[in-house]
Amino acid sequence: MLKKIFLLFVSLFVLFVGAPVNVAAQEAAQENWTEVGMYAFMFGIEGDATLGNVTSDVDVSLNDILDNLDIGFMGFVEHRRGKWSFIGDVAYMKLSAEETRSRTSVSSLTLDAEFEQTLAEAFVGYRVFEQNQGKSQFGIDLLGGARYNELAFELDTRASLLGLTSSASRNAEEDWVDGVVAARVQYGHENGWGVSAWADIGDGSDSSSYQLMGIVSYRFKNNIRVFGGYRLYHLEYTGDIGGRRFDVDLDYTGPMLGVSYRF
Repeated sequence: MLKKIFLLFVSLFVLFVGAPVNVAAQEAAQENWTEVGMYAFMFGIEGDATLGNVTSDVDVSLNDILDNLDIGFMGFVEHRRGKWSFIGDVAYMKLSAEETRSRTSVSSLTLDAEFEQTLAEAFVGYRVFEQNQGKSQFGIDLLGGARYNELAFELDTRASLLGLTSSASRNAEEDWVDGVVAARVQYGHENGWGVSAWADIGDGSDSSSYQLMGIVSYRFKNNIRVFGGYRLYHLEYTGDIGGRRFDVDLDYTGPMLGVSYRF
């Protein structure tokens, strides 16, 4: 999969970077604007995670996430200056759950779990191809940037027997940065409708990632845009925390809905 995405980037570059751009497209590329927005990435998580000698399958549905969500935020900003784009995106969520596994008149066992994740991305892009076709416009951007990930897990156990209690805590926290290359294809019509596709691949010293997105949008005449689509984000990380192995291999997949404003 990663090799195919890389070859796609190379093919797009070779095919379009030298293509002539008509005068109308050159003039359109000179516009300057900034767009800010918020969105909801309604994902489920699948994969596996290892902490120490324990490896667990991860299969968390969207309903499970919503039931245990404490707080979450997702937003982006893009500034266009001529053919250049500057993009920032951040997502944060915190999940927590408490479950009493067993309880009798003399004993009980309670588990508390917390999960936090921060994902922040920054890109600089250049429009390598743009063409106006009557009332529509088609463009391709190539981008480079960085993706910051932070994962934190905490598991607390409390046991009680005949009034005597004991507790234990196990946690892991790790962050890393991937360098990322990306390609974006956009098509828009003057009636407000548009579609776009995004593909990227990231790599770090102990990590790798890739992302695929497809978006359909509608922009009102007051420059408010609503959009929806589907997103796949894959991450892999291998690390060591306090002498304990810490590995994750996760897929985040699901629909997206959002709103933005351009000025």
